[in-house]
Amino acid sequence: MSTVNDTTVLVRRLDVTARRTDQVMELSDRAEGGVLLETVIGRYVLDRDARVVWLLVDGRRTLAEIADGVAGQLDLPVADIREGVHEVSARLLDLGLVEIVSAADAEAFAQLTVSG
Repeated sequence: MSTVNDTTVLVRRLDVTARRTDQVMELSDRAEGGVLLETVIGRYVLDRDARVVWLLVDGRRTLAEIADGVAGQLDLPVADIREGVHEVSARLLDLGLVEIVSAADAEAFAQLTVSG
């Protein structure tokens, strides 16, 4: 499994299509409120909690910031969900659904966001 930490920044891969699971009838009950991710080589279902992580991955937020966002949305202490956020993020990385943003790319993206 990939190693991530609070300073890791992830970005969703452009070749991943996401659909709400309520639009896909054949999925299990566990997927209720989740998201279906499709790539050329596979389909992956995220449950509703993992969906919150997926939606916060934007190429700018660190995993610490994502954990804060997840904790806020689920009304839980950050300490209780940080490890779970890391596990979901590492799994998304292992499956090739996200990529790690290099420090240089993150800085360049921040400059584009500020100036543009």
